[in-house]
Amino acid sequence: MNFEQMEYIVNVANEMSITKAAEKLFISPSGISQSITQLENELGIKIFNRSKQGVTPTFEGKIVIAKAITLLNTLKELNKEIQEYKNNNLSYLKILTAPTFSFLLQETMVKFNSEHSDVKLELVEENPSFIIQNFNKENYDFALIPATLGELKKEKNIQYEHIHKGHVCIAVGKNSPFYFHDYVTPKDLENTKLVIYKNSDYKRIQRITKLYFNQIITTSNRSSLLFQLVKESEAILFLHEFSIKNRSIVLSEEIKVIPLKEGEKYFEVDFWLVYFGSKGLSEVAKRFIEEFLVHFKRSI
Repeated sequence: MNFEQMEYIVNVANEMSITKAAEKLFISPSGISQSITQLENELGIKIFNRSKQGVTPTFEGKIVIAKAITLLNTLKELNKEIQEYKNNNLSYLKILTAPTFSFLLQETMVKFNSEHSDVKLELVEENPSFIIQNFNKENYDFALIPATLGELKKEKNIQYEHIHKGHVCIAVGKNSPFYFHDYVTPKDLENTKLVIYKNSDYKRIQRITKLYFNQIITTSNRSSLLFQLVKESEAILFLHEFSIKNRSIVLSEEIKVIPLKEGEKYFEVDFWLVYFGSKGLSEVAKRFIEEFLVHFKRSI
């Protein structure tokens, strides 16, 4: 029995409904149902009686649920103690980010570590489409993401601050027919080969460009490999205008970053700082964000 399964059965028992529990946990009813069935099979018991009227715990289920509640409360107390320790000692900072911010964040981290040797920094990179979901589950201090205001307003217990309105671009090498273009349109890219960073938001790019992803020749989380492929072939890489602006491979013009436009209109993207409303930002998080934003604004 893992943490998620414990959380599922406790919420289902409280709501007396798989559907209501799924809504509360922001997952699909089928996902909860399958997970509970798997747990029942592992334990060799039936945890819930299911009917059209709802779900009720079995006798064995009540025992399992009671144990799950105890374990979850213990974990919550442990997390609270750890968080209090972090807040008191200002020694740990856990950041969740979309890939587009990684290079700039790493540069800020190097400088921040040299000035605050007592602070341990952890950077976790994630596909933007999963960031909010995982941010609500894990104990991150803050996240940096591309998103629409509508997407953020749907979420509970988070605060968000707008930090930049950017736009979608492509990176191309000298072998690309687009190298000397001032901009490209989605139609220009219809038969273009793509290389994709593994944690990129494919669906968002596909909605914007209407491209088919059978054009992808390589997917990798090694940015150096993708840049090398762009440099040496006709393939393109989707990114945002600031992602690699100050990297040597761009400054030397081995790779160019070219805007994606439709007529005179850029494909704009909003970027946000996100953090828990209930927890707020620690003093060390505020200091780091302040230094990052100074570096970010200089870079763009």
